[in-house]
Amino acid sequence: MKITVLQIDAGSTVADQRWTLMETQARKHASGGSDLLIWPELFLSGYNVGEALHAHAEPLDGAFAKRVQALAQELGVAILYGYPERAEGEVFNSALLIDRSGKVLVNHRKTVLPDGIEPEWFTSGDDFALAKLGDAQVAVMICYECEFPETVRQVSALGADVVLIVTACAWDQVPNLVVPSRAYENGVYMVYANFCGVENGHAFAGLSCIVNPYGNDLARAGRDREAITAQLDLALVSEARARLPYLRDHRKIPSDLKLPKDP
Repeated sequence: MKITVLQIDAGSTVADQRWTLMETQARKHASGGSDLLIWPELFLSGYNVGEALHAHAEPLDGAFAKRVQALAQELGVAILYGYPERAEGEVFNSALLIDRSGKVLVNHRKTVLPDGIEPEWFTSGDDFALAKLGDAQVAVMICYECEFPETVRQVSALGADVVLIVTACAWDQVPNLVVPSRAYENGVYMVYANFCGVENGHAFAGLSCIVNPYGNDLARAGRDREAITAQLDLALVSEARARLPYLRDHRKIPSDLKLPKDP
């Protein structure tokens, strides 16, 4: 599986320009042989945009999603992007994974909303899903979710080979330290798609990355707008888990650990 992450400058394009940006980049990288293209969290609307989060919210089968489905089918490439989803009278921070035929594989709603702007504008989701994309089992996460060991461990134990993360992160520690650690401790590929630049005073770290199951970078962006691409060898997942069997051996840790009594 060949994956391309599109790290975009959040302050350089407004929501009305995002379709043109996606279409242009998709055509370029699909022609280069990529199987999956990934854009950041809330790509459709922007992240630090206040009321625009609701103004640009759309349902799962909204106008933007339909255009993306048609584009994916035309180019024969899978696409993942973040968007504000309007459903059930609420608005969710969601990520939509569409396969190369234009079919929706996953619509993930962010389960843990961090302190800051998100609790004001969004309702939290309540589940994760795995889907078959090519030969890989993939899981989709949004930003803060991957920073918990439990989430990546859970989807890895259920069979995920690749964890796809759309994000809007300001902290260097997450792409530099957390993402490689999650990959290493679970024997899983981690693909992290972030913004760069400054959007209405909110700075993003950039540093989007594709990390292999040993925690090593296959590709890493800098601080500016950039596309990174890597070929994933799925056999490496089994190899890493055999050599470093954390997924097997974590079950041996007692579930009722107690602090030792004072001597």
